[in-house]
Amino acid sequence: MSSYQLSHDQLEEYHKNGFLTVKAKEHNLVTGLELQKWANEIYSWPKERGKWMPYNEINEKGESQLMRTECFVDYHAGLKALLCGEELGSVMRQLAGHDMLLFKDKINYKGPNGNGFLAHTDAPAYDHIGEINHITANICVDDATKENGYLEVVPGSHNMKIDFLSGGHITPEWEASHEWVPVPLQPGDILFFGSHLAHRSGTNRTNTFRSMVYATYHSTADGLDLRQKYYEHRRIVFPPDHERDVNQDYEAGWKRYGFAAPFAPNSKTAKLSDIKRPALEIK
Repeated sequence: MSSYQLSHDQLEEYHKNGFLTVKAKEHNLVTGLELQKWANEIYSWPKERGKWMPYNEINEKGESQLMRTECFVDYHAGLKALLCGEELGSVMRQLAGHDMLLFKDKINYKGPNGNGFLAHTDAPAYDHIGEINHITANICVDDATKENGYLEVVPGSHNMKIDFLSGGHITPEWEASHEWVPVPLQPGDILFFGSHLAHRSGTNRTNTFRSMVYATYHSTADGLDLRQKYYEHRRIVFPPDHERDVNQDYEAGWKRYGFAAPFAPNSKTAKLSDIKRPALEIK
């Protein structure tokens, strides 16, 4: 497969606005059906210590359900080939101007009645590994609409002074004083954005999923083992629900990693949901 080539206008748009959307029919790197199949597979994985990292949320109905799985590429051949392959790597290289390596991999499922994500930037959750620039490929699994909580961004905010409450959580005053632009996506579309871009998403008010694969990258010049360091640290200070010790204080982990996402507050009550993902219809 030949690598997708970004145009001069696309590169200018990315550097000006801090984000860029590329439609699935343009890049041809992966199909919506492949993504939905892979997301289903990972969603159904059992809890195992020391491997992939599932996290729960308490949805708007008070039900515990799977909100996210992280650190999965070492256990899934299809997504590893996509996220660590040369084709997507070429696009990341064009955006960054240098070779990039995978830093972080996660799937946000946003099931029915799943919570939104507070206005934030990602960089404060990564800076302890190195204060460097990251680029994320947000790969759409299910249609992302207003009703199911699509992402919203502030164009150009990667070059703005942003006010924070704690971690990367943006203050209500800053959030209210800036224009937020919605980013609707269809299966297979990819939203590229940097770790300093302000973004947020709403609650899923439908009875279907709005899942996304997020792959975050860093420059090879910043190191060759940053993903390993990131997940070693995260597993210690903010482990998955089923790996938590009820006698352990995870306050530092909440401050570092839990400032925007709706992680379940009590690991004793968190358990994988019985909700099943419906089949995706590609239109």
